[in-house]
Amino acid sequence: MKKRYSILLMLALVIATLNVAAQNFALDFDGLNDKVGILDSPELNPTEALTIEAWINAEEWQSSIWAGVIVSKQGTNPDKGYCLSAGENGRVEFTISVEEEWKSVATPQLMGTNAWYHIAGVYNGTQLKMYINGVLQNTEDAIGDLTLGAGVVVNIGDNPTWPGRFWNGKLDEVRIWSTARTEAEIQANMSNELNGTEIGLVAYYPMNEGTGNTTADNSVNNNNGQLINMSEDAWVDGFQPVTADVGVIGIAYPSVLGSGFTSSEKIKIEIKNFATETVTDFDVSYSINNGDLVTETINVDIEPFQTYIHTFTELVDLSSFTEIEITGYTSLEGDLNTDNDELSETIEQSLNHMIFNQKRHNYGGYGQSHTKAVYMPENLGEYSHVYLNINLECPTGGCDPWDQPAMVNIVKNEEVYEIARYITPYGKACGDWTWDITDFRSLLIDKVDWVSYVQVWGASGWLVSIEIELQEGTPEYPFTKVDKLWSENNWVYGDPLVSYDFPEMAIMVDQVTEAAKIRMTMTGHGQGNTHNAAEFSNFTHHLLVNGEETFEQNLWRNDCDQNTCSNQSGTWTLSRAGWCPGQDVQPWEWDMAGHFTPGQEVVLDFVLEEYTNFNNTGYNGGSHTEPHYRCHTYFIQYSNEDIVDVENIQSKDNNFIGYPNPTSGLYTIRSTNGEAIESITINQLNGSVVQNISLAGTNVYNIDLSNYRDGIYILKVQSQHKTSVIKVVVSK
Repeated sequence: MKKRYSILLMLALVIATLNVAAQNFALDFDGLNDKVGILDSPELNPTEALTIEAWINAEEWQSSIWAGVIVSKQGTNPDKGYCLSAGENGRVEFTISVEEEWKSVATPQLMGTNAWYHIAGVYNGTQLKMYINGVLQNTEDAIGDLTLGAGVVVNIGDNPTWPGRFWNGKLDEVRIWSTARTEAEIQANMSNELNGTEIGLVAYYPMNEGTGNTTADNSVNNNNGQLINMSEDAWVDGFQPVTADVGVIGIAYPSVLGSGFTSSEKIKIEIKNFATETVTDFDVSYSINNGDLVTETINVDIEPFQTYIHTFTELVDLSSFTEIEITGYTSLEGDLNTDNDELSETIEQSLNHMIFNQKRHNYGGYGQSHTKAVYMPENLGEYSHVYLNINLECPTGGCDPWDQPAMVNIVKNEEVYEIARYITPYGKACGDWTWDITDFRSLLIDKVDWVSYVQVWGASGWLVSIEIELQEGTPEYPFTKVDKLWSENNWVYGDPLVSYDFPEMAIMVDQVTEAAKIRMTMTGHGQGNTHNAAEFSNFTHHLLVNGEETFEQNLWRNDCDQNTCSNQSGTWTLSRAGWCPGQDVQPWEWDMAGHFTPGQEVVLDFVLEEYTNFNNTGYNGGSHTEPHYRCHTYFIQYSNEDIVDVENIQSKDNNFIGYPNPTSGLYTIRSTNGEAIESITINQLNGSVVQNISLAGTNVYNIDLSNYRDGIYILKVQSQHKTSVIKVVVSK
C-alpha cells in the first residue's frame, strides 16, 4: 500500500511538472520603465538577412510609430543595427541600417488594443517586408549588407540608444533570425513553439518561465535576457490568437462639417474586423442622446483588418438639434474583447472643423507625422469652395530654429495626395496661411485620412493647427476628377545619371469634361552645389502638352524679404527656388483650355532646365546637400455632370461591384455580399432603358458593352433583398 502511494505521488508530480512546462506565459510591460536587456553577442549582428518576429498585445499605442519599441538594437556613429516598433493607433515599423543608412517599412493603422497580433519584419538583401498575422502588409526597397550593431545591446521593450521609447502591453515569442523567413515559413510556425535548433534562429525568447527575473534564450546561443524594473506580476498568460473581434471605430455620418442637421438624416457607423478570420452575421446598433437603441444585422463578409461603413435603413429627423451624441455598438458571438464594442461621439455641425489643434510635431516623443480620420459630407454640392487653413505656434521652450518643408496629405482609396505645402520659419510662430483645395472636392467626401507632416529634426518642434473650411454657395463645377501626374519628394537635379525630363504621363480626358487645368506644387532644395542649387538657383522649366512646349515655369521667389513672418533669424530674406522660410507654398496652375479634347487622351511632359552639378553627388555630411526638387502635380477635370473613373467604380452600398475585365474585354458585375444577381437594368443617363437582363441567379455576370455608344449608363443590379446602382462610362 505504501509502495502504491509512492508511485501515485511520483506520477502526480510528473503530471504537475508537465503542466507547468506546458504553460504559455508572456511578459507585460508597463510603458514607463519596463524592459528586458540582452548583452551584445556576434550572432545577434547578422549581415546578409534578418527576420524579427513577436506576438504583441498593446494596452495603449504610443503616439509615434517608433516610440513603442518591441525589439531594438539600434546604435549611432555610424548608424547601425535594427528595430521593430509600433504605435500611431496600430501601425508597426521595421527599421534596419543598410550601408550605414536607416531604411524602414511600415504598415497602415491595422491593429487594435488589448488583442494579440503576430508581427514579422523581414530583410532579404533587396527588400524590407512587414507582416501582420502572416499576411504581407507592405514592402520597401533596400539593397546592401546590414550595418553591424556590434557593441550595442538588445532591448526588448525599449531602445538602447534613445531610451524612453517603452512598450506598453504584452510581448511573447520573440524570435530573431539571420535568414529571411518566407511568408509560408512565417505562417507555418507563428502559432507554434520552436525547438530552438532551427537553421538561422539566433535568438528565441518564448517567455514561458512564469516567474523570476530572467527570460531564457532557447536557441543554441543562450543569450538570456535580464528583466529590468519588472516585478513578479509582469508574468501573465501568453498569446492567444483572436478569431472573433469587431469594434466600432467611428461615427461616419452625420458629418461634423455642414450647415445643420436635416429631417432625413442617415446614421452611418464604421466597423473594423480586428481578428484573424473573416467575420459576418453580427449586430450593430446606435442610440442618439441615450435614446432608444436601433439595431440591424450585418450580413457582409469583413476580411481581417478591413473596415465596413454600415448605413442604417431608417431615416432620422434631427432638424430640431444643433448638437447630438451618437453611440455605436457591436455584438458578435465569441468576441471577448469588449473594449472596442462601444464608441460615443458628440457631433455639432459647422462650416469649419479643426483637424489638428496645436498638435505638436517634433523629432522625439511627439513625432514628425500625425494622422486623423475625418468623416466628411457625402457630397459637397452645396459648397462653392473648400479651404485649408494652417497656423504654427511655439511649444514651451521655443520653436524649432530651422526652415524645413512641411506638408498636408490626404489618403483616399489607399492613394496619397499632397494638397498643401509650407516651409517652417526660423524659430518663430507664424502662419494664418490658406489654400483653396476645391480642386480636390471629389476626394473630400465620406471618410478622409488627413496626414500632417513636418520635417523637423529637433526636440522642440512646432504646434500645428489645421482647419478645413467650407463656403456655402453654388460651385462653378460641382464635379471634379483628380489624376496624379508626378509625385516626387526627392527628384535629384544635376546628376548626369538622373534624367532632367520627368516621365511622360498620358491622361484620358472624360467626355463630359468642360474645363481642365494642371496643378503643381514644386520647391527646390539642396545647397553647396554648382550654382548653389537647387535652393538658391534661378531656373526656368517647361511643361509640354502633346509633345509641344506649352507652359513655362520660372521657379523663383524674389520677395522673401517681404514675408509676413518677418524678422526671423537666419537667411530668410534671400530669394529661393519657389519658397521662402515661414511661408505657404501655393501651387502653380495652368489652364488647359484649348489644349484638350473631351473623350481623347492628352500627353503631358515636364522638362527641367539643363543643369549639371559638378560637385559630388549624394550627401557628404558637410556643406553639400544634393540638389533636388519636391514636385506633386495633378490633372484636374471639371464638369457639371458626374465624372466617373471607370477603373474604380463601386455600387453605392457595396453590395455589388462593377469593373472592366481586361482579360475578356467585358464589364463584370460581381456580388460582394453573397446574394445572387436576379436582374440587371441598363439605362441611359436620361432614364431611357437600353437593356433588361433577367438572370436565374449568379454571383458574377459579364456584360458586353462594345456595341454601346459613348456615354454614361446607369446599371441597376437587383438581388432578392438589395438594389444597387453602378455608373459606367463607355468611351471607345
